[in-house]
Amino acid sequence: SIAVGDVSKKSGTFWLRGRRNGRMVVQIADNADFRNPRELWGSAASTATDYTAKLRVEDLPANQRVFWRGTLEQAGDRAEWMMGSFLTAGADRDVRFAWGGDTGGQGFGIDDSRGGMTIFDAIRQQKPDFLMHLGDLVYSDQPFPEKIALPNGQTWRNLVTPETAKVSETLDELRGRFRYNHIDDNFRQMLTEVPILHAWDDHEAKNNRYPGMPIKDARYKAYNVDPINLRARRAFFEYTPIMGDRIYRKVPYGPLLDVFLLDTRSYRGPNSKNDQPTYGPAAEWLGPCQRDWLKRELKASTATWKIIGCDMPLAMLSGGGKKNSDNATNAAGPPLGRELEIANILSDIKANGVQNTVWLTADLHFATSTRFHPDNARFKDFLPFWEFMAGPLNAGTGVRHELDDTFGATTEWASIPEGIERHLAPSEGKQYYGIIEIAATGGRMTVRFYDAAGKELHQQIIEPAGT
Repeated sequence: SIAVGDVSKKSGTFWLRGRRNGRMVVQIADNADFRNPRELWGSAASTATDYTAKLRVEDLPANQRVFWRGTLEQAGDRAEWMMGSFLTAGADRDVRFAWGGDTGGQGFGIDDSRGGMTIFDAIRQQKPDFLMHLGDLVYSDQPFPEKIALPNGQTWRNLVTPETAKVSETLDELRGRFRYNHIDDNFRQMLTEVPILHAWDDHEAKNNRYPGMPIKDARYKAYNVDPINLRARRAFFEYTPIMGDRIYRKVPYGPLLDVFLLDTRSYRGPNSKNDQPTYGPAAEWLGPCQRDWLKRELKASTATWKIIGCDMPLAMLSGGGKKNSDNATNAAGPPLGRELEIANILSDIKANGVQNTVWLTADLHFATSTRFHPDNARFKDFLPFWEFMAGPLNAGTGVRHELDDTFGATTEWASIPEGIERHLAPSEGKQYYGIIEIAATGGRMTVRFYDAAGKELHQQIIEPAGT
């Protein structure tokens, strides 16, 4: 398998996984025949990296289709080339990208009799500049059964590997989770044509995880999630085209767009009723370093649009004050707990006149368009903004959640009605991804939602401030 990620105007991270030890070799050309290619060397692949390797290139040609191929070389012998292509960012063309999240949840993996994870082929056919996958790349805490009886009398038949037949907690098992997606032809082919930006959420390790979380589950040998987190983090970085060891980061995509990817899992306090009256370690969601980084980078951004990719939505109630909350919300009312961190960020955006912020998310396994406005809010010191949610990308369908009124959230559109049956199979068609287009002339943003068959379901047009 090959992939390229975090592509910007002149840079990108190349990734591959081979079947043997060797040094990564990448050739880059401006033509599909690879005439006069430029050859570069990446990291070494071995059992220490599960045969994965990476290379960051900082001097790619801007606004151009880059043809590339990669292989592993050992003692002068090169394995078969794996080939792909992608577009770098440019100043004089429209930007068009996809987003979604949540792959392999609720026991639904690759059913070859149904064509595999077909939603990735639907995304590929849209020819986006990149795909933003906002977490739950894998469900390490949910085994794949060989068969699932569906309500319509049919049977979902999973391709099951040894690592996906049980909950995953060893490094080899967690690697096997990430490796599983690359078995799917749709996923693997998409990666050869569509750059990808990754974040993560909880299921890469364990549902609703936070640092120090105890595990009370007889399926696990571990009594605490921390060792699983460390191994899952290693597998995540081995299997994603991200350089360094930090998940939250900025990906600049020309004058129209800066992307800010967040990490709500690594720095949060324990899940609780989330009703702390003052901000402190127990109320952290992003943590002070990530929070201040985001405020600083948003203020410094000169891009027309600032997309904030967050693995969890801002206003979907989880617990509602009656039980421990995994996300940032609690119940109706003024900001408390983790909401204090969000309020701080939103107030800073307003104070610094940062225009045109849009939040993208996944996590709840349906698609929705949510408007946040101070006129409807308990907390009013912020500029109006939109949040768009998409997914799942081959997982069970979710259910609608009540909205918290703290930041004035209202649902403008949702892909499913209230009360839909939970965990419908991907074959039911309720799988959703989003496409965002930003016009080079005028900067208009058009947000479209699609189902797995490629049918457009909803459209939202947003004019940039000042136009």
